[in-house]
Amino acid sequence: MTRWPGLVVLLALSACNDRPLSWDTLVTRKITEQYPTYRVEQPAPGRLVVERPGLSPVAVDMADIALRCQRGPRDCNTATDQMLLDLR
Repeated sequence: MTRWPGLVVLLALSACNDRPLSWDTLVTRKITEQYPTYRVEQPAPGRLVVERPGLSPVAVDMADIALRCQRGPRDCNTATDQMLLDLR
């Protein structure tokens, strides 16, 4: 069983659309799934800003996550898990 069943569903649903979901959209959904009270903004492609209640905003650089995800699913899970831990 996958560690991120929501991501698998999102990927499956994106196959039904004319345009696939971007990494920014997938990671935004992953963040809001893990932390429902956080708000995610995308000031530019490849860059996310996560606003956390009572805490300072955190910038997420998608380039690093994308590079690690190109190495395979294990590295991709590690990168996204680390990003989610950094947002706590």
